Amino acid sequence: MKTENPAEQRFENMVTVMIATVAIWVAITAYFQNYAANISDQARRRAQQYSIEATKREVTGSIQFSYDWQGAFQTWEELSWQITAAQQNGDTAAEERYRQLQEKIIPLSKMLGDEYFNPNVGWPDSYKYESDAYLVEATRLSETYLAESDLGNFTDNVADSLIVQITLLTVSLSLYGLSMALKGRVRWLFIMVGSGIVALCVVWLGWSLVELLIRPEVNAEAIQAYADGTGLVYQAKHKEAIEKFSLAIQENPEYAKAYYERGLAYYELGDMTTAISEIEAARNAGLDDISLNWNLGWIYYLTGQYDLGIQTNERILNEHPEVLGMRMNQAISYLAKGDFENSQIQYDLLIQEAQQQVDEAHKNNTEPSASLWFYMDAGALDLQNLIDQLDNNPKGWTQAPDAGLILGEHNAVREFALKQMKRIKESTVSLEYTGVLPAKEASMQVTSFVIGQVAGTDADGFITSFEPAPNNIIPYGEDTFSIEFNYAGAAPSVMIWKVYRNGYEDQSLRIYTEEDLSAGNTWYKTFGYSFTNLFILTEGEYTVELYADNTLVQRGTFYVKQ
Repeated sequence: MKTENPAEQRFENMVTVMIATVAIWVAITAYFQNYAANISDQARRRAQQYSIEATKREVTGSIQFSYDWQGAFQTWEELSWQITAAQQNGDTAAEERYRQLQEKIIPLSKMLGDEYFNPNVGWPDSYKYESDAYLVEATRLSETYLAESDLGNFTDNVADSLIVQITLLTVSLSLYGLSMALKGRVRWLFIMVGSGIVALCVVWLGWSLVELLIRPEVNAEAIQAYADGTGLVYQAKHKEAIEKFSLAIQENPEYAKAYYERGLAYYELGDMTTAISEIEAARNAGLDDISLNWNLGWIYYLTGQYDLGIQTNERILNEHPEVLGMRMNQAISYLAKGDFENSQIQYDLLIQEAQQQVDEAHKNNTEPSASLWFYMDAGALDLQNLIDQLDNNPKGWTQAPDAGLILGEHNAVREFALKQMKRIKESTVSLEYTGVLPAKEASMQVTSFVIGQVAGTDADGFITSFEPAPNNIIPYGEDTFSIEFNYAGAAPSVMIWKVYRNGYEDQSLRIYTEEDLSAGNTWYKTFGYSFTNLFILTEGEYTVELYADNTLVQRGTFYVKQ
């Protein structure tokens, strides 16, 4: 009778124990894999629910606000205009009827109630109303959705890693089993490799369990504080918003969005140093998107930290050259630094990209996004602000580095800025109306505008007298203003007039005309609200621009003051 080799028996017993141990370890790993998968599934279901609720709240809130603003309040406001007209006409009966109608409208909208409506100015606090009606709650739901999604993704990754571990442990079981069919030293190689895999999986499982224990939880208190802060920012209550964002960060020190929004609130309060610190903290916490870098690069520019601003802009422009706003910030940062060559390159890229976006839109039988014109105008305004700062003539809306922070020879910077501003303005007008960049300069030369009022006309409507405004000031209460101008050279086929108030265009005053100027050299143009007796010119600084065949040929400034 053949006797069993004791060494073989011990080896087989050892391997059997190892197989049993690994099998138990596979079961433990499978349990935690199922546990992590369940957490992930639950988080994803909750995330989906919050996403639906957030969308629903925002949509229904927007609809309700639209009704309250465009329906109830606008109707109430139109009745106010009718009351004003009735007062001017001395029709007391009509005035009383309109007032009674107003009283009937007030109960129909919460916006017209005491909490939001200020009867002294006849205007509601629409920002507070929107914030209370849906903005804060929609923000809370959206942030909760993101937090649940993060939790789901995190635990899903842990579950996937546990599946890999189970697969590796299965491989180790196969190696142990094969070792029992082999003889000699080769079988120990299988044992060693299998045991190495098991050891790796033991350590890996331990780390996976740690990850499950420290998994990102949905911090409802932090999210609520962040949402409250967002609502306060919307109402321009920046100090109160900072308190809420600080509470959110106290609850969740890794809340990147709270750092970012707190930084923007400090920016609005004029504390640039703290704003930069907070936004950088947000980026270090993982928020590194277009919006953050755009704002951070701009603040670097305003504080004269041009190299940091340029580096920040490049983080986005390298992958997203279509972001025109950042391209403009990059160009003006180089300019303020005194680097004309690189600034010129950036402005060239800006114009090329604008043309490309217009071409792409027209290729698809659509119009370019309105944001294209907005950002082009903003880029021109930034250059004007830089010029105003160099001229020691900053306005209330001026955003530019202090003159002492602007490097390079100031006169050269100013001339370069004027040239690029004119180029951007002409490109914007030409692209908007013709779809192509300006082909050539207009031959029309226009004398300086004379601002004033038409004082008399003849029976045919021709102007017979014109009164210039003293010191270029139109008195508050007027509903129109007029411009007298003389020109030489060829008459243009198209003229476009733009009117800016306090740096921003009032598009209701824009005029496109193809009138024939060839009959004379002195002409007049009137702007305003002569079509109604309800509106007057708002106080402020006005700048009028004339584009002849898409070329900016003259600008003039005046003021409306009491």
